[in-house]
Amino acid sequence: MVVKHRKLAKYNIIILIFTIFLNACMPLNDKDVNTDLFKDKEELKNKTSKLQIGMGKEAVFKLLGVPIQKFNRLGTIDVQRILYGNSQIQGSAKELEEFRLKMMRFEGYSLPYQSIKSKGSLGFGKLKVNKTGYNLVLILIFENGQLLKASVEGKQDVNEKENQFFWNSILRAGVKSAI
Repeated sequence: MVVKHRKLAKYNIIILIFTIFLNACMPLNDKDVNTDLFKDKEELKNKTSKLQIGMGKEAVFKLLGVPIQKFNRLGTIDVQRILYGNSQIQGSAKELEEFRLKMMRFEGYSLPYQSIKSKGSLGFGKLKVNKTGYNLVLILIFENGQLLKASVEGKQDVNEKENQFFWNSILRAGVKSAI
């Protein structure tokens, strides 16, 4: 009888330790995009603030210290949205053609700059995830090869909390395997 109680006590201690271990914080997938290009987000902002309207394209990329190949080329619609907002262009056929030709003079580039650290802890039936960091994009717009606009946009400080429920993942996995 005493032996049974000792075994139960050992199992209870093991279960208690295991439960504490499961509820401890644990690092999850961190997301770093182009963080090797600048020391930190302040350096990105400082270099961007040194850019001046009218600078040539080569001078801009040289000052930033980032090759043009690292940037994403923006489409005409994206450049239009950045310059004019989400506006509808209306006019006669001639006016629309003139606007299209005007838009052809612009080139746009974007560089995502992101560092998100994720930590999670297990709760009953769910994973609590806390994400911190920043999610920025450097936007460059050129007109006829000369800098027209340079800005750093996005979230300076990310601090998000979310709950991920295990049952949803289990059900999705079950449905996928059944199909």
